[in-house]
Amino acid sequence: MAVLALLVAAPVGAASAKIKLVTGGATTVVDQPWRYTVTVRSGTGAPLRARVKLQLLLGEIVVGCWKGGAMVQCFGKTAGDWIAFRGKRTGVLRFPAQSVGVKLTFQATVDLHGQTRKLRAPVTVLAV
Repeated sequence: MAVLALLVAAPVGAASAKIKLVTGGATTVVDQPWRYTVTVRSGTGAPLRARVKLQLLLGEIVVGCWKGGAMVQCFGKTAGDWIAFRGKRTGVLRFPAQSVGVKLTFQATVDLHGQTRKLRAPVTVLAV
């Protein structure tokens, strides 16, 4: 399991927020579920409204993004749909055979009150 946490300043007058990404680990197997969870909480632990954009990177290049309710092949730094959530967004991805051996980076860009933060986790897909 990979965990990445980040503290960010919220808008003026609000407490700082804690943003965290937890994934199923740095490796996964073709067509097997690989889980991720993004959490956004106030300094006191209350869930906050935010939105997230999910992307897969090859190096620094976007090669996949969440669009239309699924992870699809796409390109461009701004590619993908924003997903609104409150407190926690959990999902499951399944990687195709064409991803075997490729060192990818899962990126969750979180937008909290107009401030964006990028959380990244490595993932390499293994053959069955």
